[in-house]
Amino acid sequence: MSQDDRNDEQRLRAERVLAETIERSLAPYRGLVPEAMLAQLREAMEDELVKNPTSVALLRQLMARPVPSSSGEVPCEGAPAERGHDRKGGVAGGGREGA
Repeated sequence: MSQDDRNDEQRLRAERVLAETIERSLAPYRGLVPEAMLAQLREAMEDELVKNPTSVALLRQLMARPVPSSSGEVPCEGAPAERGHDRKGGVAGGGREGA
């Protein structure tokens, strides 16, 4: 894959994340406000999301997050390793922690 292809793919992903974020935000207002107002809100939100440095950073985080293949726990980078389990299904070293 060439650099141009990667750039196009990233641009399309960014546009998709932006559009999905805006549409998700506008969803509660559909049917409550006129379409013209929704269009104005959409335009204002897009403008804010692409020009505000904080919003841009948050969108980058959304884009960097991998799409999960299934539901369940996801390991958190930098989190301590999970403790082992004993044969009875409890946590090894159990005792009365937190009691």
